[in-house]
Amino acid sequence: MPDPTDIHIGARIASRRKLAGYTQRQLAEHAHLSLGAIRKVERAERAPTPSLLAGVARALHVTVEDLTGQPYRLQPQDDRIHAPITEVRAALRHWDLPADWFDTPRPLARLRTDVQAAMEHRVHGHLTRLGSVLPALIEELTASVHLHSGAEQRQAARLLALAYDMAHTFTYRLGYPDLRGQVEDRLRWAARLSGDPVLVALAEYKRAETFKSAHEYGAGLRVLRAAREQLEDDGPGQGSAYLTVVGGIRLREVTLASRDRDEQATAHHLEEARRVLGQLPAPADRRRHSVVFGAGNLAIHEIQARLELRQVSEADKVIQGTRLPESVPPTRVSAYHINVARVHVEADRREQALLHLQKARRAAPQITRYKPMARDAALLLTMKYRRTTEELRSLSTWFGLE
Repeated sequence: MPDPTDIHIGARIASRRKLAGYTQRQLAEHAHLSLGAIRKVERAERAPTPSLLAGVARALHVTVEDLTGQPYRLQPQDDRIHAPITEVRAALRHWDLPADWFDTPRPLARLRTDVQAAMEHRVHGHLTRLGSVLPALIEELTASVHLHSGAEQRQAARLLALAYDMAHTFTYRLGYPDLRGQVEDRLRWAARLSGDPVLVALAEYKRAETFKSAHEYGAGLRVLRAAREQLEDDGPGQGSAYLTVVGGIRLREVTLASRDRDEQATAHHLEEARRVLGQLPAPADRRRHSVVFGAGNLAIHEIQARLELRQVSEADKVIQGTRLPESVPPTRVSAYHINVARVHVEADRREQALLHLQKARRAAPQITRYKPMARDAALLLTMKYRRTTEELRSLSTWFGLE
């Protein structure tokens, strides 16, 4: 097993910093961060926030994944979940090959059924199952787009956009930023070809991930604003699907604004998200493709934003006032408990942090196992306290952090 000093994010930051010839103070200045934050993260006294990781990565000219250690392939069981990546790469390369290169695809009705089944794998966080069907599905849908015309081509493009959307989830969760960028380009192409304004907005919503990872929060916010305004102009009225996507875009704006440490913009987007929620007939969380919006996901994003803004007491208030609706999908339940665990780690409440990491694992095991913030929270718990419980040792072993 890897030594903990090799897998702790703070240790990686220290190693990369020394290779770049920076002192802690110099890194803090280049990354526009406080010296205290750099010191505490390197000493495993504080969990790094995504915005801190992005700032450090940019200053050191590395990727966030270099600092988190992704993709995680620490145990034999990890090989199975990563195995489809090679085939996903190939399917993405084939997007513009001539039509006569492809075999005749199955009818659109059968392909639509397979897309719906794959979407259920994603909703429940079953990454292994999702990866096992994605490459062939993308290949066949690509063929369908090239071999059809008119309305049938638009239907095929719509299904292909949904498949690309799932590929984005798969590559993002496993830590392949190069592939994720390719998927975003393909998704934008297929969405435009479909003629569906909601899918076009979804493609821009996904594209914002690249700006978020690059610490270009202002650019990401501009992309999201343009997508939201275009959808408001072209969207299908005020239906629940339309409002779900608009609300989801607002939540992503909350994330980017908080990572940009802009408290005023964060508060504005939170208020606008609440306004959209008030237009829905019920606060239950709804899903439109990969976008989830409702009272539960709004609370999840607010807790995360409060953490980014170092407002731990405010995050506690949100947690105390939140009861996740049953409508929240398992992957978002996992995200909720991971964020709550991070709040408890920040406040030195070890038992509560461990409890919520265990709940995250039960809700969506594979999503939790491959999420850097969850892994680092578990590792910090083992490093901050001299006495480690059997439950914590078991969880750390499950993460591959022995």
